[in-house]
Amino acid sequence: MRIRYKLLIGYSIVFILSISMGSAFIYYLVRENIKRNIESELNNTTNAILNLVQTSAAVSIKNRLRAVAEKNLELVQYHYNQFRQGILTEKQAQERVASLMLSQTIGESGYIYCVDSSGVVKVHPQKALLNTNVSDHAFVRDQLKLKKGYIEYDWKNPGETQ
Repeated sequence: MRIRYKLLIGYSIVFILSISMGSAFIYYLVRENIKRNIESELNNTTNAILNLVQTSAAVSIKNRLRAVAEKNLELVQYHYNQFRQGILTEKQAQERVASLMLSQTIGESGYIYCVDSSGVVKVHPQKALLNTNVSDHAFVRDQLKLKKGYIEYDWKNPGETQ
């Protein structure tokens, strides 16, 4: 074989090997970059969906509790009007309202309770707490100040671990 062909074959092999190695290196870098971008997008999308679900759940809970409170206010007003019209005595109206309030549950272990404007418990499922002043609790003071609205607070019911 002539030297010309030997050089051509030699240079061609070196050129093909260089192009192949360069292509493999670029492929590896591009693949890793695409993989990182996909993982980042998946994480961002997952976090966005999680935030959306948490926000939706929080809004749903607030709306549910607001609806319960508004309905209970209507029940109290109805029984108060029954008392004012002389259809019920004050004690009968209070007993019926308390019975209706205590028949409701919030979640698995929650309950309805009522305090008057000075923080004295008027309706509670634990009879021992009736007519006790609970205004020393910060959330009760917040309720008394706010009068209307929504307050979240941490509370552990007796017998619960958290």
